[in-house]
Amino acid sequence: MLIDKLLSRQRLRVAELAEQGRQRQKLLLAENWLLRQRALSFIGSTPGLMLSFSAGMLFQLRHNSSVKTVRSLVGLRWIKLLL
Repeated sequence: MLIDKLLSRQRLRVAELAEQGRQRQKLLLAENWLLRQRALSFIGSTPGLMLSFSAGMLFQLRHNSSVKTVRSLVGLRWIKLLL
């Protein structure tokens, strides 16, 4: 009798935890969808297009000596990791 009561309590706890896991998974999927939508709207906006264009131009000019000089003078060595 005591073992059955403990087992039923454990089953109830497992069911509650499983429901919490499902709810968290739904929330995570909704947040991922929202983030994807925001990213798509930003990419299509004027600042997003300008950022994309600028990154493309920097990527094409990454071997240019003047770009390398400016990068080293300004101290943006982290751009090397991106490019």
